[in-house]
Amino acid sequence: MHYDNKIVERGKEYYKNGLVKFCVKFGDFLYGKVVGGDIYDVKVDLSNYFGSCSCPYKYNCKHAYALIEAYKNNNYIDGDELFESLRKKPKEEILEILKDIILKHNLWGDLIGEEDSLVEKGKAILKLIPVERKNLYTFKSFLRNQFIKNASDDELLEMLKEVASFEHFDYDDRDVVEIIELIVVEIFERGNKKTIKNTLELSKKYKNALWIVRDYFYDYCIGIEEI
Repeated sequence: MHYDNKIVERGKEYYKNGLVKFCVKFGDFLYGKVVGGDIYDVKVDLSNYFGSCSCPYKYNCKHAYALIEAYKNNNYIDGDELFESLRKKPKEEILEILKDIILKHNLWGDLIGEEDSLVEKGKAILKLIPVERKNLYTFKSFLRNQFIKNASDDELLEMLKEVASFEHFDYDDRDVVEIIELIVVEIFERGNKKTIKNTLELSKKYKNALWIVRDYFYDYCIGIEEI
């Protein structure tokens, strides 16, 4: 298990107090929403109980354990059965259900098709920073609220390179350092050795911008086998 005792106890309390809005088992995963400071989207891999969450903690948090607790107490919905029941419904009824979901959650983007990549969105915001400084804070919010939690490891590395090579950044600026730190911390917390190795190589090329990488390398990697 990936949860310390304190997280386990808090997760159990969340479950006992009815803060799990729903828990659905679909295939080898649990999906659910858990109420906390916000309503968080939670996913748990049943093969190892590794949990990811939209909360600031992100991984193996009390919200993920609350979902596990719901599952252990057989308080979950069988998602496979739900989809099987959909197969038996007339097409017109399924379309009505789909329409209601799209309208309720404004999911037109999913219906229209593929959007620009997260990196392309970030690059577009970066271009606005020289025009007006407040777009620096827009970019920082984009990283926190959209990019970090949805980006792949390769996209994290690509965005870090974009930031490190952005000619309009002052790398002594506190806000710029915070932007770099957001991406670097996420890379090291995910623990993908190949991505960390590539990040270290990138820091050699952009020494002025990515000096913080070495600090995090020593903080996160002492005691693990050499990368």
